[in-house]
Amino acid sequence: MHTLRFHSIIRRGSVSLILFAIAVLFTSLAPGQPRYRTFSQAELALKKLKDIGKVEFVRARFIFHNDSSYVVNSLHARFNGHIIAIEDSGGFTGYAPAEKKGFTATGRTVAGHDSVAIVLLLNKDKVKAVAEKWWWDTSGTQIGPVYKDLAAASAEGFSRQPNGGNVRDFMYKHEIRRPNGLLVGMPTSTPNVGWIRYMTADRKYFPHTDSSRCFDFIARDNGGTRPFVGELKNPHVRKHNNHLLGELHALKIAVVANDSGVTAPFDSGATPLGDLIYLDAGNLTDPCNNMTIRRIIGVTDSALTFCSRFTASFYFGQDSCIGRINRAFDGPIVASSFKPLRVNGTQTLPPYLHPNPNAVPVQPPTAGYSILDDTPGEFAIRQNYPNPFNPSTTIEFELAEASVVTLKVYNVLGQEVSTLLNREEMEEGVQTIEFNAANIPSGVYFYRIVAFTPADHRQLYQAVRRMMVVR
Repeated sequence: MHTLRFHSIIRRGSVSLILFAIAVLFTSLAPGQPRYRTFSQAELALKKLKDIGKVEFVRARFIFHNDSSYVVNSLHARFNGHIIAIEDSGGFTGYAPAEKKGFTATGRTVAGHDSVAIVLLLNKDKVKAVAEKWWWDTSGTQIGPVYKDLAAASAEGFSRQPNGGNVRDFMYKHEIRRPNGLLVGMPTSTPNVGWIRYMTADRKYFPHTDSSRCFDFIARDNGGTRPFVGELKNPHVRKHNNHLLGELHALKIAVVANDSGVTAPFDSGATPLGDLIYLDAGNLTDPCNNMTIRRIIGVTDSALTFCSRFTASFYFGQDSCIGRINRAFDGPIVASSFKPLRVNGTQTLPPYLHPNPNAVPVQPPTAGYSILDDTPGEFAIRQNYPNPFNPSTTIEFELAEASVVTLKVYNVLGQEVSTLLNREEMEEGVQTIEFNAANIPSGVYFYRIVAFTPADHRQLYQAVRRMMVVR
């Protein structure tokens, strides 16, 4: 295939479309071995794209027939979409832009009553490709009439693909089910240890950049810290910045996605991602050797919670091998289906990951969810839970779109007693925040939310609810 780039008539954004076309080509090659899919922290930190599934460009094959008895040596054509690239030139060696959406092709001859096929990428939002007008000439002399409305012999649409933000939000909306959510660490009655429960999607969960370690402390909003004890819900990176946490969270999302049938491989005979065996023959001291990915996840959960049982070097070792797994199968996200969502694999197994013939097959749901149906919900704030409470409670609210949010607590006199969020940018979707009332007396209080547009601070929503502290 010879691809000629039509630089002089390429519109803004077409370079990314060409790169996407290349990604589609490689992920659609016949797989000799199953291909898998993981996600990097950087991908999962992206703001989700809009209009997923919308057709962005069309690959169209046109057959131009020389109806005359004369030999022609150039073709003029105008199409119903801007030309991004010419994938198959039909033997013409020269292409020059002409008119608004057309070209003049030169450099070969076409005999009378012969045909030439040309394959183009057209920037269009509908799978309908037409040469609106076209004609032949020989050395500047028109041969035959000007033809109109030649439909493409074949046309294939390529849709806007999801990014990591879309996948993250989709997984938390449809596959990581509430109220359990996604746990990192180990819930336990053991005193003075902690764990995390992620219940909603938020791009501020990623990326983590600080050193890999156990769940040792939680950052306070005032700049101090407190011990990491008990369950922490939906923490942003600033609450506990820990590279190992970010890598483990990303890997868990990938395993759930594969178990749910959202990501490849889809073949029931392939080893599920979570059951692959990690064994690096070139590094026999690798701490993850001879463990399945699920086992690696379980050991790391334990290490994050039980700080006193593991050494500092252990955390760095786990971070290294989990990071290798996440990097093994990341790359451009290409969905083979939007309804239900199915994401193609990127790579076959690297030398340090191996099939597991003893794995128990995972049965994904027979009916999947569509990413095209991920329409935003409504603005709402729900009753805190538990209520009454002592000393802490959870406040949950939903944003219909990305907003700047302020959330404050007031007493019955209307005096502000706590600021939980102060003009903080937040993603659309369900959000939760913890309120600790340890420093205020028993009584009735009110929490008020105000949401604004990020760009011009226009108010989108405001609401008040009542709660009670009981000692």
